[in-house]
Amino acid sequence: MAETMATLAFLSALAMFLSPLVEKGKWLSTVTAALALLAFVQSPFEGIHQLGGSALIIVTAMCGMIQYHIYNGVNKKYLNGFGGAVTFVLLLAMYPESGIKETVNEYTTTEGVIAIFESILVGIVLAQLMYNSINFDTKNSLGILLILVSLSLLSNLVSYSELFVVIISLCFIGFLPFLEERITPKIGSGKGRANALAISTLIGIILIFAITYASLSSVNRIGDGNGAIAVALWLTVAVTAIGLIGMLLPLFGFDEHPRPEAWGWRFGLSVSAILISLQTDLAGHLLFGIALAILISVSSPLVLEKGQQKAAQ
Repeated sequence: MAETMATLAFLSALAMFLSPLVEKGKWLSTVTAALALLAFVQSPFEGIHQLGGSALIIVTAMCGMIQYHIYNGVNKKYLNGFGGAVTFVLLLAMYPESGIKETVNEYTTTEGVIAIFESILVGIVLAQLMYNSINFDTKNSLGILLILVSLSLLSNLVSYSELFVVIISLCFIGFLPFLEERITPKIGSGKGRANALAISTLIGIILIFAITYASLSSVNRIGDGNGAIAVALWLTVAVTAIGLIGMLLPLFGFDEHPRPEAWGWRFGLSVSAILISLQTDLAGHLLFGIALAILISVSSPLVLEKGQQKAAQ
């Protein structure tokens, strides 16, 4: 029965992802949260110490927080669509096909409660990072950082590769407005915007490939020869393709940013590792290169555009 509830939660997440195409769907986050919680309740209690159990609680907390923001008037289509995609990835990557099984390991009730609390915190952080990406708030950001530092020091939950990739990728998106708000007033309407976009994109791609190759060279099953080059190349191609697709977002109404194509490139880069993690456990090796490519994209107008007139302060 638990597997049935988990499957329904998965389908509800898919409905959340598709809901921006219609006007309905205000309460889809609540439905997804309820189904994920039911799936957990019907599973063995020690399941919270397994990836599948943690995923269900994370999804429950995240979707519940998303519903809270939607109820308070935050962009429903954005949060539902984005939240549905993240839920889809978390359940697909972390929930086992055979469901949560009983184990021979023994855990105390206190350990179970602590594990549930940690998963709830992760879910809240993910939801708050999505909220931060459209309504940046300094206090909210400080709270997110405090929780993440605490979890990294006191828990091994965030060390799971798929979850780690999701958290770091959402950090890119959640804290990107902080950088953009400080750069935007300084870029004005300079000349050579197309050249700046092209050069910064090319430099970003080169950095992603070089850093990914260096990181993969330390992986024993790949080595530091042609294998590392080949894997780094196809990972870079995948990231680049997703980033280029992101550049098309202004055509679908996401054009409120001063440099909408550059913003779309950065957004595509930010979510690329999440999507790639569905295919391989090597997605984490992309994160540092992606971070540098995003920083270059944000700051490139200050350096590469000519004849700038600063926007009014």
